[in-house]
Amino acid sequence: MRAGKYEVKAKGHGSSFMPMSVTLSEDKITDIVVDSRGETKGVADEVFKRLPKEIVDNQTLNVDAVSGATISSHGVLDGVAQAINEAGGDAEEWKNRAKPVIKKAADEEITTDIAVVGAGGAGLAAAARSLQHGKKVVIAEKFPQFGGNTARAGGPMNAAEPDWQKNFKALAGEKETLEKLAETPIEKIDPEYRDDFKDLQKQIQQYINSDAEYLFDSNLLHEIQTYLGGKRVDLKGNEIHGKYELVKELVDNALDSVKWLTDLGVKFDRDQVTMPVGALWRRGHKPVEPMGYAFIHILGDWVKAHGATVLMQTSVKHLLVEDGQVTGFVAEKDDGSKVTVHAKAVILASGGFGANTPMVQKYNTYWAKIDDNIATTNSPAITGDGIELGLEAKAKLFGMGFIQLMPVSDPKTGELFTGLQTPPENFIMVNQKGERFVNEFAERDTLAKAAIDNGGLFYLIADDKIKATAYNTTQESIDAQVKAGTLFRANTLEDLAKQISMDPAVLTETIKKYNSYVDQGEDPEFGKSAFSLKCEVAPFYATPRKPAIHHTMGGLLIDTKARVLNENGRVIPGLFAAGEVAGGIHAGNRLGGNSLADIFTFGRIAANTACSEQNASDATSGASEH
Repeated sequence: MRAGKYEVKAKGHGSSFMPMSVTLSEDKITDIVVDSRGETKGVADEVFKRLPKEIVDNQTLNVDAVSGATISSHGVLDGVAQAINEAGGDAEEWKNRAKPVIKKAADEEITTDIAVVGAGGAGLAAAARSLQHGKKVVIAEKFPQFGGNTARAGGPMNAAEPDWQKNFKALAGEKETLEKLAETPIEKIDPEYRDDFKDLQKQIQQYINSDAEYLFDSNLLHEIQTYLGGKRVDLKGNEIHGKYELVKELVDNALDSVKWLTDLGVKFDRDQVTMPVGALWRRGHKPVEPMGYAFIHILGDWVKAHGATVLMQTSVKHLLVEDGQVTGFVAEKDDGSKVTVHAKAVILASGGFGANTPMVQKYNTYWAKIDDNIATTNSPAITGDGIELGLEAKAKLFGMGFIQLMPVSDPKTGELFTGLQTPPENFIMVNQKGERFVNEFAERDTLAKAAIDNGGLFYLIADDKIKATAYNTTQESIDAQVKAGTLFRANTLEDLAKQISMDPAVLTETIKKYNSYVDQGEDPEFGKSAFSLKCEVAPFYATPRKPAIHHTMGGLLIDTKARVLNENGRVIPGLFAAGEVAGGIHAGNRLGGNSLADIFTFGRIAANTACSEQNASDATSGASEH
């Protein structure tokens, strides 16, 4: 090869391309530097640490992709191959060289107080809280890096904080939304929620009568929206809604979770209140750092610094159960060695099963059809492992047939943050004809069903001002996506329509009508319930979107203390669950922004319960010895 430094670009996890610098001698790769600044933090970090070193150390391109980051792994390998070919070498020969040999470690046994399965947000929250209680903690994560689905989350976390929200002006349409909610006939409210709903009606009436212009919120509004937002009927006529005591536990403790995370070092942007798609209300606490990485790296660094034993690339295969009590688990490392963990409590925090399409198809009773090739927003790690572990201990399942589709996903990859993803008050969703077809402020399943009824593929239309409200998007990323053909841009709506094969007259008329609705603060066509910006400042953008599997609503039934229950409704001693692996809270449809509130709230609760039960048991045994 011609020795030198070669500058190449490789496809990354998102729609961006990663600049890479590959240094070659005549017969060796001596250095690989990847500029991953355009990548989503926390999703493929391990790729950029591990693959360059493996390639250089072993002088081969025949190395395995990093689990959970296949696209970025292949991007690095393709970039190095490109450099080799540019230098006159033969990249295919490098790809056919011997693969590095992984040596199997000795089997091991570990004894601890708390064993956590999964190192996403719920697992790390449970681990951190257990460490704060002075317990020994073991975390098992089957992938090579922390994060799970939390690393892919948009970032806003729901928690009602009225004193803070009063600093923000109400959007056009929000008061009308409250009035409409308050007019819901009481017979449509399930009995256990009726007293709270009546109290909420009084709160809303007092707010309306005051002529206040600020953003209203309360725990009761969060509770009733979570309940009604999740109340659904499946294809078999089965009605489901969130269990009152679990929903109340969530909304009453969500703000404490925000404060707890703040104490650990997460910085929240107090200058804006926001909401993700399908949240129904602006109560999102958004971290300053981008997306879910803001939580993962703070919690991950904290548990490592405070003495947790971390087992990466370790898949939990079976629970240890003695006389009905869960006493640990048996796991397998990626080298094939076995790890047996003996623990006083096991907290399952392994996520749902959204990346396991056959499992989704097996349980689904909500959608007429789940295609074999449907995309998912999930990490590849989210395959239902915790559900299967819970069943070993005779756990009861709740709501497994209800699957949430994320309506605004990348048509090819299922990713959320390609294109221009903006807050729903700025969404303009048009079908392939260029017509609006839904209230863009609605729940996720409503949006997904409407999209499917309109052929699946649709577009989010934005202008230059709306572009400025997009999540985690740089101008460099926008330009790269336009060049790649995954985002469309034009100086006129007519030209934009032509690029996406629409009738220009239809699209321009659609946007003209939408802008008039923003002016009047009312949408007579679809009843959109909150507006912010008009679409009128060039350049204009169109982001293609299509529903993808996002959240599996059902899971292991838990009580308010995050204890897993069996078929008879009794607590399974020693077994706890938090996050998407648990069922009973969100029921048939989850509000956007409630998952982060859920994982950090019930992750903490699981740890609090497990630790307090251990302390009580230790005190009892100590007293009996005396």
